[in-house]
Amino acid sequence: MANKLKKGEKRSTDGDDSVKKKQKLDTIPILRGRFKQRWLTKHSSLLKRSDDVTGIMISCNVNAETRALGQISNCLETYITKLFPTHQSTWTRFEGQLDIDQIDLEQEEETEKEKPSESAVERKERKFQAVDAACGGLVFFRFRIDVKPTEFVMKFMDYLKQLPNDEKKQELTKICHSSRWIPFDYICPAITERIEKCFERVKEENLSDQESDATVAIITEIRNNISITRDDIIQTIAPLIPPNHKVNLKKPTFVIFVSVFKSACGITILKEYYERKKYNISSYCQ
Repeated sequence: MANKLKKGEKRSTDGDDSVKKKQKLDTIPILRGRFKQRWLTKHSSLLKRSDDVTGIMISCNVNAETRALGQISNCLETYITKLFPTHQSTWTRFEGQLDIDQIDLEQEEETEKEKPSESAVERKERKFQAVDAACGGLVFFRFRIDVKPTEFVMKFMDYLKQLPNDEKKQELTKICHSSRWIPFDYICPAITERIEKCFERVKEENLSDQESDATVAIITEIRNNISITRDDIIQTIAPLIPPNHKVNLKKPTFVIFVSVFKSACGITILKEYYERKKYNISSYCQ
């Protein structure tokens, strides 16, 4: 018969506690109170017509997300006009169901207050939409224009790098609360079946069978999601890579970058990943 606990003693739960602590250390939930309700679109919006969703995932210091959001928003508005003056809006209102209904995506959002209403004109003119990434130290901006995030980020990085030192330093100061800018041309629900389907599009549009000397590497990041693992992603994607693309982990021609953040999965093909300092703008421009 199990020994009874004496008064004041607590049953040992070291195993459970270690798991809980590990999960808490992996990601820190973003809590912004009224700011979150007013300025951030729900995370689940990324899964509405996810085939059309593109955007940029930007890293920043934990608890500096609000500062980063303001800086990045101003930067995007300024440079999209400067670098892509002929861009057009692709915004369309969506009233349908989520792209996936197998899992409960946003239970905690049921208690959120409704955001103040915006006019149809204001919604249509918004070129970028700040979306709750549901992970500490990350901000996500959805593109609502006909410019690919990869094209924008590469052109933006190259533009900053060629500036005179004084002007470059001034521009980098304007985005000092951000570090990596990872563009995602494809977004899908974070389940292996949808990742496989999404990568078929990625392969068709980016990995040409004619490039016999091209090399690839798969890089994965998983945050705030315990239902999918790195091995699941690699085993899903690796068999779909064209056979003429060899693996090169040190200096690949392309990096297949897959990031799972809560219920969403972003996939992109990044060129010059290590040459561009893993798309850390400050490091690349120095």
